[in-house]
Amino acid sequence: MRRQAIDEAEELLDAGALTAAERERSLAELDRVNRFLAGALPLLRTMLPRVAAAGEQRVLDLGTGSGRVAAALARAAARRGAPLGVVGLDRQLGHLLLGRRAGVPQLRVVADAGALPFPDGAFDWTVSTLFFHHFDEEGNRRVLAEMRRAARRGAAIVDLRRSRLAAWSLRLVLPFLRVGAVTRHDGRVSMARAWSLAEVAALTRGLPVAELRRRFPFRFSLVLGS
Repeated sequence: MRRQAIDEAEELLDAGALTAAERERSLAELDRVNRFLAGALPLLRTMLPRVAAAGEQRVLDLGTGSGRVAAALARAAARRGAPLGVVGLDRQLGHLLLGRRAGVPQLRVVADAGALPFPDGAFDWTVSTLFFHHFDEEGNRRVLAEMRRAARRGAAIVDLRRSRLAAWSLRLVLPFLRVGAVTRHDGRVSMARAWSLAEVAALTRGLPVAELRRRFPFRFSLVLGS
């Protein structure tokens, strides 16, 4: 199954042509899909062993959207004695405002993930969930370099893992959850853009990879040293 090139299709949420109501509906639907597919679980399994009982830490969440996944990580870490101060970064203000209206606790910054407006080592960790597939090879190299630069301890990425089974499963799940046309379109494009483990390994060759593994369901986790 070939990975779809970035310029062959675009997620409608990224295109910026949706009305505010369409964007808000699709973001709410994405949160519902992620909850159904245990959206926060891969990040929790990746990060909790690394932050547990380590005291207060600062985390930057790139492509945070509504911020619900980062908030789930912060709640779980606090229960393990590791309070996290979360800063959510997104290039679209509307995504951040949705999280604020929903009461998701985080500081919010509108910025480009490829040129982070923070000094070196400003955070203990940088993380992203379902963000990696939005970029091509050059874009991801730039984002990963920025994630490592801004983090004292490391960068953790969780994203879709491309497979035919995952693509067919998504086609079944989205109608079952009764999401709209925008979310169905963006879901198909996201899976077509997803990376295989072999492609991620090739992209990160020469970097300090601490973890690259499959995560349920149809995800992978990548952890890089700073």
